[in-house]
Amino acid sequence: MLNLKKRYYPFSWLLGILLILSIFYREYESLSYTLQMIVLLLKSHYEGFRLNIFFYALSLLLDMCRFKVLSLMALILYLYLTHKLNNYYLPDGGSPVGHLYLKGGLLNNYKYIPEMAIYYPACQEDCKKRKKGFKWLKVKDYAKKMDDTAKKDVRRKRRVPYLFFKIVVSQFYKFMINVYENAQIDVNFAETSSDLAKFSVIVLSHGLASHCDGYSVIARYLAQQGHIVFVPEHIENIRNIYLTNEENREYRKLQLQDRINTLKQVFDIIYDDKHFSNLFQHPQKKIQPDFDQISIIGHSFGGSAAYALAQIEKRLTGACILYDPCLYIFDFEEKIKLHIPLMSINADDFYRRLYSFMENDERLEKAFQLIDGPISDHCANIYIKDQQHADFSDIPIIWNGESGLYSISKNVHEVHLRFGMILLLTKIFLEQSKQYHKIKHDKVNQDGNEQLKSIILREVEKNFDVQSQKLLRWKSIPDK
Repeated sequence: MLNLKKRYYPFSWLLGILLILSIFYREYESLSYTLQMIVLLLKSHYEGFRLNIFFYALSLLLDMCRFKVLSLMALILYLYLTHKLNNYYLPDGGSPVGHLYLKGGLLNNYKYIPEMAIYYPACQEDCKKRKKGFKWLKVKDYAKKMDDTAKKDVRRKRRVPYLFFKIVVSQFYKFMINVYENAQIDVNFAETSSDLAKFSVIVLSHGLASHCDGYSVIARYLAQQGHIVFVPEHIENIRNIYLTNEENREYRKLQLQDRINTLKQVFDIIYDDKHFSNLFQHPQKKIQPDFDQISIIGHSFGGSAAYALAQIEKRLTGACILYDPCLYIFDFEEKIKLHIPLMSINADDFYRRLYSFMENDERLEKAFQLIDGPISDHCANIYIKDQQHADFSDIPIIWNGESGLYSISKNVHEVHLRFGMILLLTKIFLEQSKQYHKIKHDKVNQDGNEQLKSIILREVEKNFDVQSQKLLRWKSIPDK
């Protein structure tokens, strides 16, 4: 289970107290307004703004117009939301994690990768000399990305205006990832020889409207397990001008090819001995990838790219893990040849509820049915109860309250449980895939993938409890 620390907003409460002062004590009105402006500046710098700021602005305006009762009502709503909308800090603790942020330099040789984040286990002694923390968000137009995503979800009941995103996104720039920039890599997690240290490598492809540090919880966790995690930035249009489903499908196919080109260039870097070792300087060891353990993870449209590469990219040698992938752009007519195990961890009903025309769940189940050969015994398609599409990213942690209010997430008070489940399932499958590659498989087991299923359920019970097993199901439509 993921341990999360609640984030408090003292300047928000201070604004409310000062507004109460101006409403009930007119003799302090000028002083209150002056102090409020100072606190607003401090809040903008240290906390950013949230949904409740709209009710504060309304209350202040009504107070200035001498509508005392209405101002008080708006203030009560402001204080209620300040209390109700919980957010959390990004996780801390555990072994230290190093972080590289690449832009330009090496990437000038790779035109499809504008930026990239790399997470890896870091040397504890070296981290003592460094300052911890790296800004979660650096993208300047992130509000536009979120607005485009909201408009794309035409069936969502609650529409979100662009002004809302423009204001509340400001708080995202205040969050820090608990990593050490440019720290020395910890070779204790590697398979070592006299002068070499080999690490398993994972490439993570983010979803539409996200960015290369938007999955820091998962990337950081994997780094603490001893993996090096490459997360390239994907720059693409989220919305498109095509109106029909088929036109939209063809447009997404073009975007998919661009993603594939990006990810192939990431593999070029991983397999370039000089470039890879130069990224992770170490005084005693030369750092290399473990070429038998190169895996890929993708969320949403990133899952589309990961699934496509699992079929064609021979440099993938570990596992392919999909987080609620979008597969409606694929045709499933023939047997699917895979050389690495495949797992999909899916949201409860995202595609059925908002994009039923895609028939995504049906396509996903067919994708697993068509996997050919003994490797099918080592693949799994899992759904998590109440899991929402955005819950695989950092958003339900740093935007917890608003995520619940706008139906981006469900049961937001249980985000630590469902996130813990994702991390555990990912860890289990990576370990089982490693075992799979050590054994030669030449025939299909009679019990199918029941062995893998029992291992997963046993580990879930061990790390959570028996009741937590009920959160998992193995088909898209739950039993009545």
